[in-house]
Amino acid sequence: MALAGLLLALLLGAQTAAAQAAPTWLRTVRETALWSGPTDPAEQFTILPPGSHVLPQDSRGGGRVLVYYPGDGQARLAGAAWVANTDLVPSGPPPWIADADLSAPDAPRRVAYVAPPDVSAPEVAVLDDTSGALLFGRGAHARLAPASTTKIVTAMVALDMAPTLDAHLPITVDGWAMAAADGSSIMGLSPGTGLSIRTLLFGLLLPSGNDAAEQLARGLGESRAQFIQAMNDKVAALGLRDTRFTNPSGLDAPSHYASAYDLAHLARAAMTDATFREIVSSPAYAAEGFELRGHNPLLGVYPGTDGVKTGTTDQAGKAMVASVVRDGHRVFVVVMHSDDVLADCSALFDWAWATFRWE
Repeated sequence: MALAGLLLALLLGAQTAAAQAAPTWLRTVRETALWSGPTDPAEQFTILPPGSHVLPQDSRGGGRVLVYYPGDGQARLAGAAWVANTDLVPSGPPPWIADADLSAPDAPRRVAYVAPPDVSAPEVAVLDDTSGALLFGRGAHARLAPASTTKIVTAMVALDMAPTLDAHLPITVDGWAMAAADGSSIMGLSPGTGLSIRTLLFGLLLPSGNDAAEQLARGLGESRAQFIQAMNDKVAALGLRDTRFTNPSGLDAPSHYASAYDLAHLARAAMTDATFREIVSSPAYAAEGFELRGHNPLLGVYPGTDGVKTGTTDQAGKAMVASVVRDGHRVFVVVMHSDDVLADCSALFDWAWATFRWE
């Protein structure tokens, strides 16, 4: 119990120091033992691998320095311990700190240096809504198949072009034929009927209807090509460089790509629209003979979730753009090629709330 109490006190003190500006990082050059005290007798309780980043806290002789280590985001939790001076060299911060951008005046403040969770998704972006600050990125600018997260922008353009949400469009798209041809997810459109733009938008964003995407593109734009150009114009207007669309649904196609970072910013822009927020926060919708259910696994499961969009194709694997609000602050998490979007997004949101504070 005495050792546990000592380590807890060291950890709390180290985290307080770590939260201050411009910390000086060190890096281990070999396997480095973690000790409970500055001199023997002391207990060795684990080993840090070479290349681990640590923050120095205190030195009392005996050849050891007290350090705070931020963990590895997986098995090794953050903590404080004494390590040999000879095992350490000066270093820059870990990549997950160096790649973050907290320079905006309204960006949140980092209050603890804890490594992000080691999620299954190789491409990740965690974005603060208020400032647009990237809190964590991994492969965040890689150009990848975005699957149905494309429909975030389809909805944005449709909302721009719609005369009113209650306006009806004649249905010319056969959703059932699309599903039979390429396995498209559909809301179930049949030619010869008419539907409101509102219902088509719910069909686009909840069951992720490729048929709704095609119908909106053909019915609202001067042409399908013009609608897709408007989608790309929307991306360009936001200054995003790693996204290009060639269809409104997100089906895998040459030169159709997006990055996790860009998708986070696109969702940030989309969520400024009240109608978009209403739709993506809804688990289900019934109107005009349709019973539509959403695919967002976080809704009703992770507190504060209010959007946004999932996507799955052969090239994209499983992708998710998620939005959560806590204490009045919204954070976006994007994961691509995830093995488990619910687990990955939940872990990244948990990390964000524990690591940052908003003034």
